[in-house]
Amino acid sequence: MATSEPEPMYAPYARAAALVASDGTRRAQKNVVDVKRWETGRYRLTVPDTIDVTHAVLHATPHAGADWGTEVYVRPASGQPHVVDVLTSKNGTPANEPFYFSVL
Repeated sequence: MATSEPEPMYAPYARAAALVASDGTRRAQKNVVDVKRWETGRYRLTVPDTIDVTHAVLHATPHAGADWGTEVYVRPASGQPHVVDVLTSKNGTPANEPFYFSVL
């Protein structure tokens, strides 16, 4: 089964950005190499080697299509300067929810 490439994302002030669907699919992206959903509500995003996320502002927010009560948390992956973990939940319980992500 062929997978389609995500749409390019216009984000002139972000070094990397993406719209990620609840299943981990990149719907739109700029400089996001890979996204994997590895557990309910847990996503791992990879950016190019030219972007060090340990010295960047990371931002994630729920997409308008997310359920009411959705929370999104973002942090650099431990020991991996080009990988970010995004956690999504609904009312405190892990849940697969769509979100926007950016590296400033």
